[in-house]
Amino acid sequence: MCTFAAREISAADKIRIFYSAISGEQSAFYIVKESGMFQKYGLDPELIYLDSGTIAVQAMLSGEIQLGLLGSTAAIASSLRGSDIKLIAGMINNLTYVLMSSPKITRPEQLKGGKIAIARFGSLSDFGVRLALKRLNVPLSDVTLLQLGGGQNARLAALKSGVVEAAIFAPPITRVAREQGFYPMLDMIKEKFEYAGSAIAASGQSLREKPEMVERFLRAYIAGIHYAKTHKEESMRITARYMKLDPDKDRASLEETYNIFIQDVVQRKPYPSLPGIQRVLDQIAETDPKAKTAKPEHFVDTRLLTELDRSGFIDGLYK
Repeated sequence: MCTFAAREISAADKIRIFYSAISGEQSAFYIVKESGMFQKYGLDPELIYLDSGTIAVQAMLSGEIQLGLLGSTAAIASSLRGSDIKLIAGMINNLTYVLMSSPKITRPEQLKGGKIAIARFGSLSDFGVRLALKRLNVPLSDVTLLQLGGGQNARLAALKSGVVEAAIFAPPITRVAREQGFYPMLDMIKEKFEYAGSAIAASGQSLREKPEMVERFLRAYIAGIHYAKTHKEESMRITARYMKLDPDKDRASLEETYNIFIQDVVQRKPYPSLPGIQRVLDQIAETDPKAKTAKPEHFVDTRLLTELDRSGFIDGLYK
């Protein structure tokens, strides 16, 4: 039985939660929020958008924010530098990016000398591009990575204007880019490349001092995943609102996003992927020697998630 399952929920706990991207990949998180699950499980959430995993980690370490959703790479890199940030649940355990290029660039060697748009150095888009280049046998020194900040629309605009020769996207922007004639140089979604993408992270302080609050959050998160998987139309409307899409005109893109992320990628039992974390470590090890000897288990704390699982809470949602 879960440690806190028997506690009657009274006044809602105020909690500051961050999310670090506005993309189809994180659509499940918006659905968790909008479904009312945080309130159902006794939380009064303030959701804060931070477009940088590095800034999000700093906010957690300062105590300004308790936990949130970010690219695992930022949390792992911080932990390697001595922080006590832990991954307590996963969301995306596969790379869900497509590297798109100008219509004139259809072979990897043509990327040489070109610019590729990412969000920021250290972001998931940055690591995705680096892994894609490695898979394509294109040396990183042959290209320039251009930090644009913001979301995927900024990268698409840069690709359309010719500021960059390539950029990395996740659904539904992948569909938009294809329709506009850009070339899918490498589809990492089809390859099912296990990699620790977006995850729920918390500081060691929150886990030590407020485990009950973190447990409530996990209940809400897991119940929100169930809601997303069983309420397709409502979920697509929520995704459309966050991503500023038209529910009718952009129906095809929303369907693609829902089918890929909600039904396929996001799991009912959101454990972080240890092999996926190892791949992150392998990537980080190219610039940080500490990653070469680090073990994936060091970066996770799934005790609360495991308790919820063993209590039957997750399985019970789907009966």
